[in-house]
Amino acid sequence: MKRTLPFLLVFAFGLLACTPTERSSLPTESKPPVTRPSPTPLPTFTLPAPLPTLTPEAAVPVTRAPLRRPDALQIGLNFIRFYMDDLPTGAPNQRAPYLQPDWIFQDFAELGIHTYRQFVRADLLWDIVEPEDDQWYFAEADTVIPNPDFEPIVTLFAMQYASPTPPWITDPARFEKSLGPEAQEYLEQVVTRYGPYVKYWELGNEMEHWRAADPNADVPDSDAQMPEIAPPDGFSPQEQGAFLAEAAAFIRSLDPDAVIVMPGMGDIEEDTLSTWLLGVIEGGGKDWFDVINYHFYPSWEPFTIRRAQFQALLEQQGLADKPVWLTETGATASESLDARTDYPNSYTSQAADIFRRIVPAYALGDDLVMWHTYIDTTDSPTNRWRLYGVRSDRGEAHPSYAALKLLIEELLPFAQVETVVSDPRALNAYKITIQRGDVRYVVWGTGTYRIPEGITRMTSVIPDAGGGYTWESIKAGETLTLALEPVLLK
Repeated sequence: MKRTLPFLLVFAFGLLACTPTERSSLPTESKPPVTRPSPTPLPTFTLPAPLPTLTPEAAVPVTRAPLRRPDALQIGLNFIRFYMDDLPTGAPNQRAPYLQPDWIFQDFAELGIHTYRQFVRADLLWDIVEPEDDQWYFAEADTVIPNPDFEPIVTLFAMQYASPTPPWITDPARFEKSLGPEAQEYLEQVVTRYGPYVKYWELGNEMEHWRAADPNADVPDSDAQMPEIAPPDGFSPQEQGAFLAEAAAFIRSLDPDAVIVMPGMGDIEEDTLSTWLLGVIEGGGKDWFDVINYHFYPSWEPFTIRRAQFQALLEQQGLADKPVWLTETGATASESLDARTDYPNSYTSQAADIFRRIVPAYALGDDLVMWHTYIDTTDSPTNRWRLYGVRSDRGEAHPSYAALKLLIEELLPFAQVETVVSDPRALNAYKITIQRGDVRYVVWGTGTYRIPEGITRMTSVIPDAGGGYTWESIKAGETLTLALEPVLLK
């Protein structure tokens, strides 16, 4: 998730394919009426026994706790506001039901969520768990990460500008580029404490932002927000790669079964791939990470072309056998925010994007897709990440919440997702074979579509005012007139 201010000060988070015809203008969408009752408190999750406070001398190899989490992760949510009011100031909010772990995890169960990432107050980022030397803090994390039903993907070091420099160091001359004793102690504390409950460790996030600290880089002003501490000679992708390889090796020395997730790349544009990704591989090699990780926030139309180009690079680099995760994608419902999408935006376009983003990602090889975000931050004109949630900043469900639930109930777990045709200026059709063998189709665009054999029912992915869906009877061979809002066929 892109943020231009330091972490914990602000949380808010084209090529077109196939036909030479001109792009059709996208119709203006109006916000549908939505019933938003106040959420009812959900049953309380009982925590395991309290975790012990460890010192490096007491650390022992990790033993997995008995868990009942999904074997294969396919769907998740990013940036979960555990205990967090709109701005992370003051004490944790332990009053609002929709910010409490028991309420959130019960809602995850209702939705069918597999995994979650970025836990805000419950994160294990270095400046949260050790803000001062040897002053350790795990209170919120202890109530979240041990949950046995949902897989946490833990981001280490920093939300952006990750490095092995301790968070209490403020002198740029003392910036560290390799894993020193303080960084080792941080990893030992965190991995030993939570290793029984954590399988996936992400080493930093969007580290390509370090280019802002490169004295020789040509950085656009909008991307030039500097970290609080930066080395005068920069922190190159090659140096980052060496550091990440050291950190991965140290984690595996504590937990040989740990799965190391590459820092999420903020985009899959040519500059990020050719400069940051290839530089990290040059500095640290290809073996230190198990999972490739990226983000995508532009409109859905150019995704298939860019993702195919990304795949070609992975194959060229000998990385095609590694899993690929899209850990951040999403769209705003704000009609006045056009920073990343401008369909124009609405609650209808956001619900449509649940399918227009997630289904093509599966078809192009992503094993896991995570929607950003779960609960909104405030709908304020100054908030550049407003209305990205499937729930409002008071916990009320948006239409996208119902769309996400429909996708999970009808398409997951999938066995295979195939592209029938993909043309953002015309027809987009995907065939989904779910694990029990049933077949679904998701279709949208312009023109018409002939209903395949075996299909008997259809619904729009846009819910009614009450958040529900009506299935219509259809027959194979009939012609369906398409719209930009997808329909689900089964």
